[in-house]
Amino acid sequence: MANAAPVGRTTRSSASPVKPKPLPDGKSGTVQQQAVSVTSRALALLGTFDSEHSVQSLSAMARRAGLPVATAHRLAGELVAWGGLEKLNGEYRVGQRIWRLGLLAPAQQNIAEVAAPFMQDVLFVTHNVVNLFILDGQEVLLVERMSGTGAGQPFRRVGARLPLHASAAGKIMLAYGAKDLFSAAVRHLEPHTPRTITNAVVLGTEIERVRASGYATTEEEAGPDNYGLAVPVFLPNKQVVAALGIVTRGRPAPAGSVVPVLNIAARGIARRLGVEHLPQ
Repeated sequence: MANAAPVGRTTRSSASPVKPKPLPDGKSGTVQQQAVSVTSRALALLGTFDSEHSVQSLSAMARRAGLPVATAHRLAGELVAWGGLEKLNGEYRVGQRIWRLGLLAPAQQNIAEVAAPFMQDVLFVTHNVVNLFILDGQEVLLVERMSGTGAGQPFRRVGARLPLHASAAGKIMLAYGAKDLFSAAVRHLEPHTPRTITNAVVLGTEIERVRASGYATTEEEAGPDNYGLAVPVFLPNKQVVAALGIVTRGRPAPAGSVVPVLNIAARGIARRLGVEHLPQ
């Protein structure tokens, strides 16, 4: 039997290739699709953290991410092991590894570093808390803040987000940003205080006033006893890149004396970025 296969080996026809084993769940999906699903769930879990939810329980994270508690528990454990989350006394917070990655983001690294000395000048002159915001989707993101012992307690922490219609920085973005930004914002005019603008016509009038004056203000619109004032910083193509402002308690800051100080600082920031501040 010269054609017999050797003991311990089998023969296969070249016309019948070996088929891959089906996935354990019996579905025809790919491993890549499964990985994307796991990644999206992990990102959803991380996305539940913000300035108002910096420390959370597992159940709160699962509820806000829309995940089963068991899934959230497994993913949270993996994120803790990686350094993306930290667990203390049964609660979770963002880990040091995420913080270190955040420092590499251009919005935080470039604009904040450039703006810092000019913001110090504003703090020195006005004795008010100084904030630098950039546009982040349908909100403004606080990327840098300057405060001193005589400036009072800051209202927000770096990383906080504010709605466009209820913040001075947000009004700057609505006035000088993309045209579709306003139409998107008026669909979500939620009240944050009794003084928040929730009428699209009123907001439109307010934005026209911002364009005419070159600065924006708020009076207890984002929070009680919270008065904001902000000016724009422009790129050479007339695109607004940031909003520089101050915040006060008790009463609004005098625009006549504060706006020129903010404009000087905003021009300085723009020059350091290699751009012109104000359109000609």
